[in-house]
Amino acid sequence: MRADDLSTIARRLFLISTLLVIAAAGRVSTTHDDHAWTLANDQIQVTFELTAAGLELRELLDARTGRILSFTAPDSAVTIEGTPAALGSSAAGWVLLDASSADVVNGTQLRITFRSTKAPIVATRTYACYTGSPAIEAWTTFRATGSSAVTVSNPTIWDMTVRASLIHYELGLRGDDGPSSDDAFTLRSVELGRGLLTLDERNRSTEHFLPVVTGDLENDEFFGGLMWSGAWQIALESLGRHEVHATASIPRTAITVDQAHPLETPHGFFGFTPGGRDDVSAALHEFVMQGVRQGRPFSPLVTDNTWFSYGTDIDQQALMDEMAGAASVGAELFVVDAGWFLGAGTDGNFDAGLGNWEVDPARFPDGLEGLRDYAHSLGLLFGLWVEPERVARSTVGDPEHAQQAWLASNNGEFGSSTTAMICLASPAARQWITDRLVSLIDEAQPDYLKWDNNLWVNCNRGGHGHGSTDGNFQHVKGLYDVLQTLRDRYPDMVIENCSQGGNRADFGMLRYTDTAWMDDHTSPALHVRHNLQGLMTFFPPAYLLSFVLNDGEPIVNSPDLGLFLRSRMPGILGLTYRSSELAESDRDRLAHEISVYKSIRDIVANASGALLTGQAAPESGPPWDAVQEVDATSGNALVFAFQDDAAAAGIVRPLRGLTPDAVYTITTADGQPLGTATGASLMSDGLQIDESFESAARLFVLRSDRPPPARSVIGPKGRK
Repeated sequence: MRADDLSTIARRLFLISTLLVIAAAGRVSTTHDDHAWTLANDQIQVTFELTAAGLELRELLDARTGRILSFTAPDSAVTIEGTPAALGSSAAGWVLLDASSADVVNGTQLRITFRSTKAPIVATRTYACYTGSPAIEAWTTFRATGSSAVTVSNPTIWDMTVRASLIHYELGLRGDDGPSSDDAFTLRSVELGRGLLTLDERNRSTEHFLPVVTGDLENDEFFGGLMWSGAWQIALESLGRHEVHATASIPRTAITVDQAHPLETPHGFFGFTPGGRDDVSAALHEFVMQGVRQGRPFSPLVTDNTWFSYGTDIDQQALMDEMAGAASVGAELFVVDAGWFLGAGTDGNFDAGLGNWEVDPARFPDGLEGLRDYAHSLGLLFGLWVEPERVARSTVGDPEHAQQAWLASNNGEFGSSTTAMICLASPAARQWITDRLVSLIDEAQPDYLKWDNNLWVNCNRGGHGHGSTDGNFQHVKGLYDVLQTLRDRYPDMVIENCSQGGNRADFGMLRYTDTAWMDDHTSPALHVRHNLQGLMTFFPPAYLLSFVLNDGEPIVNSPDLGLFLRSRMPGILGLTYRSSELAESDRDRLAHEISVYKSIRDIVANASGALLTGQAAPESGPPWDAVQEVDATSGNALVFAFQDDAAAAGIVRPLRGLTPDAVYTITTADGQPLGTATGASLMSDGLQIDESFESAARLFVLRSDRPPPARSVIGPKGRK
């Protein structure tokens, strides 16, 4: 055996032993050794090394299995003043300045800083990990060191080659592809062969694809993604022998960096976990909770919204009547959607009046605060719709309103003849929007703010603080700045992420918002389940919002109300209907289903999700579609199953992620006991799911007799 082989083995054994100690202590840590650094928590350890070629990600080690992913190339590149190079490359003129670590909320950061000898700029590459997740967060910050500005272009967020046999990705909202949106949030898999797969977004983050991919390794699943709400690209190229070169970047973008304007790139993340694609949600859950959201929990509320039942035809008395009806069946949050402001039209036209920020006194004589007080008197939280990024062009130019100079345009085009998008790269525009929001929120004091976005323009207009190619980038940075201001000023206010549905359903918005409206097509139930099953592959189910409508699948005299409501219960249960249309029997049935949701919400709020069948689909879908949700803290679980083929027999599905030696008490949604079983037997033998004459929806509640044990660490197998 060669000496370098022995050295490699010795180094890996040292890293493994270090990680065992870290994992046993349940903490995160960093170590430094000349030009090599490690970052670790209780599930993963990552090793970086500085070589002449650049800063390289060398290894990812999983604490639970001892398995290692090895890498041999720099993990980040950037173009400085027109010259592309790997970060840290000596040939490109990068010189190591410093490496340090620091504790952050729920985790640790490793920061490695370089100075360029070819341009007056320094770059700090930052990595972070958080307790409980095998995910590594990564980003780069550039700062000018001289009086001259430096152009930074096309930053790579992460770059790596993995031995993956199959690549998985997910389509975005696909709202422009037709009114049915049947492809929305569809999971896709591809064997690359010797091909190239490029996921490319040029506008909002999830119009066509989600910014995350996974890959089947021999025994594990690789995952990597971006925390970003604008344009991005993930390119995957087959190198043969099941090797895939994967790169996440922000292409076609040049950004000016000077002393007053440093650049922080979008954040990305990567890692690997035992299992397959359906295990990624569990792997990412604590990364989302501890890292992205910094411990801020989800609170999935039974939500009543006015839009699909009233549109803009709303007034104070109608909404007070609806609030009373919502409270009577057990709703917890009442959201006044578009149409509350002066100038809003009828028949769903809410463009007129956008940007005046004034409540219509004729329709709401007691103002929004009167609605809020009445909602609170009924025990309801009060929510309010806004669309800060867009204004009616008829309002532009008035002293108190948006100014023409702030409007986003692309080659002189505003994207609409009646409305315009405000470019949030402009400091003056950001301040105006922030002031309007603060004034509105201070007056109305809503518990919940629905942030909508219905127009997008990649701005290349001058005078906004961006160049010809980075308007998209700088607008998203400005959006985050405004949202962070709201988060800091109103820490208890819940913020909904809506963008014509889920056009910005990404990990960047997940940092600032608490719920995500998935799709304006919120029926039929099968379509909603399709969306939920696609998105919960990566996002916590408690982030995902949909509504039951009183339309083709009615609440009134419903043929299967359980099916319609339980199709939404894996996420946030939303309702939109007119109370006056419900008979007493309808109210009783609706109240019962809401009580069912509340009885399982402790699990939904903390769960990750996994598919137990193929994804629900209107054509060529499975005869049953089923998902499982597990709360890793309590060990409790839910199984939702839906019979799509009336002639299909029952199914048996092995469960996953349970505590093997725990005893689970299994009940139906209505509390009917079905017996007990160990976690081990449910994972090996499966759960029997039988058809029912009462409903095509089946819901099983599994409550454990003990919480899961502390995470154990399994040493490497077969390594000598």
